[in-house]
Amino acid sequence: MENLFSSKDQVLLFLIIFSLLLLLFAILVDKSNGLFLARNLLDIKSYEISPENKMERQAGKLFVRWVYYGVSVMVPVCLFLYSSVVSKNLAILFITGICIYRKYLTR
Repeated sequence: MENLFSSKDQVLLFLIIFSLLLLLFAILVDKSNGLFLARNLLDIKSYEISPENKMERQAGKLFVRWVYYGVSVMVPVCLFLYSSVVSKNLAILFITGICIYRKYLTR
C-alpha cells in the first residue's frame, strides 16, 4: 500500500481514467434522456416522456451537465500536468475540440 500513488504521474493518471469513466457513465445517462439510474437499460419503453419521470429526468440532466463541465476542465488540466509531451499535445487537442463543440454545435 505504500507505493499506491507514490508519484504525481500516478495520481494524474488515476484522475484521467476516473474522469473518462465518469464521462462514459454520463453519456449513458444522456442517451437515456436522464433516466438511466432509475430504469433498466434494455427497457426502452420506460424511457418515454411522462409526467411522473419529470424530476428524475431533471436530476439526470443536471448530473450530465456537471460531468461534462467537470471533465472538460479536469482532463486537460491533468494532461497538461502529466510529464509526457504526448499528453500535453492531447490536452491541446482536447481543449480545441471543446471550443469547437461549444462554438458550433451548441447553438
